[in-house]
Amino acid sequence: MTETEIERLTRELKICEDRYRSLMETSVDAIVTTDDRDRILTWNKGAQHLFGHGPEIVGQPVERIIPERYRKAHQDGMKRFLKTGRKQIIGQTVELQALRKDGTEVPVELSLSTWKGDGRPIFGAIIRDISARKQVERMRENVERMMRHDLRSPLIGIAGLTRILHKEPGLTPKQQKTLDLIQSLAEKTLKHIDRSRDLFQMEQGVYQLSPKPADLVRILKAVAAELDPLLQKKGIRTELKLSGKTVHWDAAYEVQGDEGLLEMLFANLLKNAIEASPDKETVHIAITSREKDGKPYHHIDIHNQGAIPQDIRPVFFDPYTTSGKRGGSGLGTHCALLVVRNHQGDIHFTTSEKEGTHMVVELPHEIPTGP
Repeated sequence: MTETEIERLTRELKICEDRYRSLMETSVDAIVTTDDRDRILTWNKGAQHLFGHGPEIVGQPVERIIPERYRKAHQDGMKRFLKTGRKQIIGQTVELQALRKDGTEVPVELSLSTWKGDGRPIFGAIIRDISARKQVERMRENVERMMRHDLRSPLIGIAGLTRILHKEPGLTPKQQKTLDLIQSLAEKTLKHIDRSRDLFQMEQGVYQLSPKPADLVRILKAVAAELDPLLQKKGIRTELKLSGKTVHWDAAYEVQGDEGLLEMLFANLLKNAIEASPDKETVHIAITSREKDGKPYHHIDIHNQGAIPQDIRPVFFDPYTTSGKRGGSGLGTHCALLVVRNHQGDIHFTTSEKEGTHMVVELPHEIPTGP
């Protein structure tokens, strides 16, 4: 190798080192490296800010930022990796508690990696403070818990009052029907409140679905009955097709799933379709059985003549997405996405001013259960 080539490689090495040092020092995340003896090699400003230790911690055991209860597991994992090369959390991102200089703990997100340096293992960790995120999650859980508690009592009272009123003599058939609807809505709302915890677990990826046979037509019929005031107000009618043939609501079509969640799913989608549809039009519901990737799926297409606004199409299934709906929470389509995914299905749409909107739900014929 010539002297010129050595100089060039030296310059390139210095540039790489400068870039690495700049990244280390400007990162808001803690970036820490350790050797195979668990000694800290590098400690950036992000680590100083997060843990409270200054540069003096370099050369000290990494256990100084690990809570006591995690240390044995950490030591065992290091010994196993150095002996066998078997990785457990290296290459993954995990959430755990870390130990600050003042003895307090902080929730962090940790990403570990390893490489060779001078023939010996070097370990790198990117550590992110997730205190704010955890606080938001706790607040959300508390709000949901309070809402479930505060809303349940009056709804139970409404359902109870309707049962008492049913016993009153001289009620007209119209009054009886109205009471039935009020009681049904109160009871269904209670179920939806109870399912809010399920939706939270779905969002966290820990919900366990227990699928059973469910009559999809019966579910859609119940949803349409609840939405009848909105249908009447807009002069909209619904049309149901099974395998291309128009049928009445007394038909049957069996799917596998959680009936309560499926009712929530189609209540959100059908309500959206009615609200988006121009007045005096028809909302079409077409159910067919198709194959996808060699497996049979139920294909449910809810079609209305309205178009999804251009600005919300890319984020249509994101939480809090809404356009032009006063009082809308923007959670309906996100809940629908969670329910479909937990049924191991798919949901998507096509939309245009000319063709309107086709909201398509695909549910597998068979949903595997267990781990």
